[in-house]
Amino acid sequence: MNNPISQNNMIEFNYNLTDITPEEQVLLWGYANRRGLSGEVHRRLTSRCIVLRQEDEITCLIVNDFMDADPIVIQSITEQISKKSQISKDSILITSIHTHSAPEIEFGKLESNDRYIKMAVQRITENACRVITDPSGFRRAVMRYGRTSCDINIARRDIKPGGGGLAYRIGDPDGLRDEEVGILEISDKANIRKITLFNYACHPVTLGYESLFVSTDYPGKAREIIEQAHGGMAVFLNGAAGDLNPREVNHADPSVTDRVGKRLGMAVISAGLREYRGEIIQKTKTKILRVPFRDQHITKEHIANEVKRKAKDITEFFTWREMLERWERKISEMIDRNEVETSFPFKINVWQLGKVIIFFTQGELFVKYQIGLKDRFPGYQVLCVSYVHGVGAYIPTAGAFREKCYEADQAYIYELLPSPLSDQIEKIYLEQATALIDELIREK
Repeated sequence: MNNPISQNNMIEFNYNLTDITPEEQVLLWGYANRRGLSGEVHRRLTSRCIVLRQEDEITCLIVNDFMDADPIVIQSITEQISKKSQISKDSILITSIHTHSAPEIEFGKLESNDRYIKMAVQRITENACRVITDPSGFRRAVMRYGRTSCDINIARRDIKPGGGGLAYRIGDPDGLRDEEVGILEISDKANIRKITLFNYACHPVTLGYESLFVSTDYPGKAREIIEQAHGGMAVFLNGAAGDLNPREVNHADPSVTDRVGKRLGMAVISAGLREYRGEIIQKTKTKILRVPFRDQHITKEHIANEVKRKAKDITEFFTWREMLERWERKISEMIDRNEVETSFPFKINVWQLGKVIIFFTQGELFVKYQIGLKDRFPGYQVLCVSYVHGVGAYIPTAGAFREKCYEADQAYIYELLPSPLSDQIEKIYLEQATALIDELIREK
């Protein structure tokens, strides 16, 4: 795309949102134990697009009110936007807020879901292309950034009853968590056109598996509070929430999610922000980070033996045996097609805007990684964003493997991975993520 050259190396921005609420009943994603199709709409779902450009450097960030999405769907959106707007596919970042009260985004599950996916893909693509190609919408950017804190999140840990019964998770007040809310505000000089990005790590699961509401969960209410106070468009970026839940979890009453979201929104609007007055250079980098699987020799015999062994697990799932049968069938089909690999690819991106570093990762990052990356780059405000590029896998810590936590020792079954990841993941992931950020910072 031939964009006019910006004067004085300035950054320009544009944004818009579109409604992607389902128009008929669909399967909701996020809980294996949920039964039935979606019911009432608690809060409408949206796709929010932000575009920044600086001379020939263009970045498009899209945040959807999904739990997640099949990478095939994300790839389709990316390719369509790139083709229609003529920007690089690597310049397009698509993430989800991870609400567990949104439609399942994978073809072949239900006809109404298939229709919904096609509608959502079209609206997301059209909205992004309008934002990218509308020359009258761009404004010169003034950036402010800062931090605040909010205590709606809590670490979670597994409880596996010794006498039998379903496993469950409880809040762990002594567990590691990050209460920091990172904020990046982008506005024009008149403070009329404005984006408020806010980054916080917490699973949007105030509404549990007994709820059939279509909802953004707590992020939607938080955005409303911010937009009422500041105007413009608020954008929630979920952080390293892999092992963090809300303190109020698994309710069926949407008033709970509104109460929790209000607390986060109030924290954001009360934060003090400082304007960035230096030269702001926009830079991005992308990398495929590969983590080995624990099991390197996958055969049908091995899979059958694993099914027998894992059938004895105490889990939270009513249908654990059915899930194991599905896993055996799907992995066996992958073996027949010679599709089983020895490692799992996580796509990661780094985006630098002056003293703000935004780290994007596929998968569900544990909070220890987020804290570690912030500690490694103390001269920058680091925002960690998970759930990018479509469904990945949990990225647990070494400790989670030692303790055989659900995310390390069972989640791979419903994720349809041939094996758990290596317990060396923490060292591998942190080293490569740190190296990519460092490489970007040093690049002229």
